[in-house]
Amino acid sequence: MDAGKPPDTWQTPNSSEAARDRHKRLVEDLNDIAAPLSAIVAGLDSAASSIRSAKESAKTAYDGAVGKGWTVKFPGGTQVEIEDPTPPESKAPGHRGRHVPTGHPEQGTMDSYADTISKALADATEAETELESVLNTAAAGGYDGGDGEIADAIPPEIGKILASGMEDRDKPDKAAMERFAAYMKELEDEPELKRTVLDQMGREGIANAFTNAKDAGVDLKPALGAPGRDLIEDWVEEDIKNQGVNGDTNTLLGAYKKDETFTKELFENVTPDEWADAIKHENGEAFSRGKIDEADRKIYSEFLRAGGTALATYTQGHPNPTDLADKWFKSITEGDDENASALTLMIKKGGEDGAEFQTDFMYNLTDDVYNWEKSHDGDPVWGPKDVGLVDPDADVEYSARGRGAYVLQSGSANDGMANLLGGMAHSPEAAQQFFKDGTLDNGKEDDRFKYFMLDRTFSASDKSDEGDGFGLALEAATVGSLEHGDREFANDLADRTFETIAKHSGSDDEGWFGEAWHTWPEFNDSLGAIGAGYRDDIYDVMKGAGGNDLELSKKDLQIVLGEMGRGEDKSGVELLSASLVQEGNHRVDVELERYLKDHPNATMQDVSREIGGSLAAINTETGGVLGDTLGASVLVDLDDEQRAAEKAAFMQKAFSLATGFIPGPGDAAVGMLQEGAGDVTKHLVKTSVDTATSEGLDAMKNAIGSTPPASSWLAGQEDSGAQMLSRNLMNTYLDAGLLPDDLVKDITVETEEGRIFRPDIYTADDINKIEGLSEAERDQLRESWRTWDNSNPSRYLEDLGTNGLQQFDQRIEDAAKDAKELSDMDYDDRQKWREQ
Repeated sequence: MDAGKPPDTWQTPNSSEAARDRHKRLVEDLNDIAAPLSAIVAGLDSAASSIRSAKESAKTAYDGAVGKGWTVKFPGGTQVEIEDPTPPESKAPGHRGRHVPTGHPEQGTMDSYADTISKALADATEAETELESVLNTAAAGGYDGGDGEIADAIPPEIGKILASGMEDRDKPDKAAMERFAAYMKELEDEPELKRTVLDQMGREGIANAFTNAKDAGVDLKPALGAPGRDLIEDWVEEDIKNQGVNGDTNTLLGAYKKDETFTKELFENVTPDEWADAIKHENGEAFSRGKIDEADRKIYSEFLRAGGTALATYTQGHPNPTDLADKWFKSITEGDDENASALTLMIKKGGEDGAEFQTDFMYNLTDDVYNWEKSHDGDPVWGPKDVGLVDPDADVEYSARGRGAYVLQSGSANDGMANLLGGMAHSPEAAQQFFKDGTLDNGKEDDRFKYFMLDRTFSASDKSDEGDGFGLALEAATVGSLEHGDREFANDLADRTFETIAKHSGSDDEGWFGEAWHTWPEFNDSLGAIGAGYRDDIYDVMKGAGGNDLELSKKDLQIVLGEMGRGEDKSGVELLSASLVQEGNHRVDVELERYLKDHPNATMQDVSREIGGSLAAINTETGGVLGDTLGASVLVDLDDEQRAAEKAAFMQKAFSLATGFIPGPGDAAVGMLQEGAGDVTKHLVKTSVDTATSEGLDAMKNAIGSTPPASSWLAGQEDSGAQMLSRNLMNTYLDAGLLPDDLVKDITVETEEGRIFRPDIYTADDINKIEGLSEAERDQLRESWRTWDNSNPSRYLEDLGTNGLQQFDQRIEDAAKDAKELSDMDYDDRQKWREQ
């Protein structure tokens, strides 16, 4: 077959009758050749699925082991051994401050990785053997069937469209997917025939078609219509009820998770109990006896996220969301034990997936569960319902307890209240309503913020999430509500959050397990996000001025930054520091835009002479703000050598993510940052995202989470494969028409948002890495870059960045010393200091 040429029958149909006849022949031919093809297709599908799954499992486990610095050895066959060349002191985390010797603290993880890789190798070997047998039999004429011919039955490109695991060059292109969509759309008037054709293609084939269509930028749902939607709902429903969820289930559920008709049918046919049973089953497939199957873990995570988002869609269209909340409340609190964690975890994952639940549903469900928890007067309510559910996206750790027993140390999803708080991540109206509510159902006054911040445990040792869900709920109620919610309440709640942390940080009698009080480790990324949402206020406070929306003092902010820098996860600091650099960039843009509005014909020399001092002052100011921020947070307990390395790493990531004010290589992609960011900064900047909007903040959080931690972010690091963020100042001046065209025309490119400097060139050395250039073109590009690099405009912009960098270096050292002194104070002295 010529896979590159579509059959004539794929062109515009003459009539619906011709389409119906054509598809009837297709069905007849498919049935006619089913016998000779069935064994071959089954063998190919099975082998491809097994090998693909094995490859994903092995790669994930191998990358995980290598990422921890471990050595992976292959003694022979499918045997795998993992060793730690520099084993740490043998301690298990346990309660905070309590340690019990157990051997290597991550032996369970090491064994799990080794078993996953070994099983993947065995599965791949077995799949190859079985496929070889099938193909040998086919070649020998061992399968007999009807008289139909493949060419008569299947259009040439259909095999690629319904297949998976292909190399990029073999995948169907956009034109092929559009022809397939048009081909299916011809059957709009023949719903039964359309369903029959789709059913014969099978759920795996249709799932692959959706994946290929997404890669090609084609939406298949309109082409499949109601018959396709209903058939896929039947498949997904069957998989959930039979506890047979797999990757194809997730692809199909993911494709329709925001379809109101699909989700209505699904949730009216699948009960909460059946959802919980399916979730429990997937949890058991991924996590069992201290071992982790990475491929099943991925399926489990995708299922929770797609299911949670589908539920959110269902709530938005439900005629009585309050009654629906009551139904789910009873299922969570009165149903089988697994319901408590399974259903609330799915809701949390929906929130993390970006889903907004209907306000009355989310508020009433969370409010009812909160009142139910409080009504037990401190007695445990979630522990008795523990069935061992794990959050697949958490840092999951097991510790050995002898005789093959393992105990989950972190990653438990048992705390239903914490899960529901996390579910409000993108439901700001529900989150605000929840924290505004000042009474219990029995009429007693109640302070929910205080209960969660100071009185309740979120400890991993108590099978909770270390403050992750509470942080997400506060994010939603504060920065998530700045655009459309009660802004005054959001400001007050943010102020109270910062002030409470500053007031209680290090207090000896208020922490859990008899230790000093500190914020929960998984809460701090949300703390950074809240700060990023108020980046203009934080910037002003850090430079010594007062805020606009916040009444936060610099001393309180310094204590909060110290809390944010505690622990291994520094993503909150990374997010805040990147947003502060963006705020500095934004202020440069405003100053420049204001001048150019009054002087539309200004030249580069005019800008330099008239407002060059102001622009330099802003960059110097930004350097100082960033230096103070990092010095007060992540550099407190480091010696001089460590501090220098960490300073460079955090500076590099902040500048790169924020289109920084000094040139330098980055690892964050424009596309990644702008994905879903509807409100890009409304000034001259073309690649800067406004973190004062919920979409912009989400985009920056995604960029932070999708790039290496700052501790491993080194200057000169190789690009991850995506385009680097362009330099803000250079593009600002370029967009303003201040740079001579003949100077920059060869080193800039045209984009949908305007002309920018080439994002693949930061230094002359980068030109050597650009593929597809002839030597003559490469030489010309080098010469053009050299001319730019030696020009007065380039030196001027470099001087602007240098001013900020010098101030950064000076201030970060001073701030780190001040923060060290502050951390060494006892609690009473620290409180006296903040009140001075």
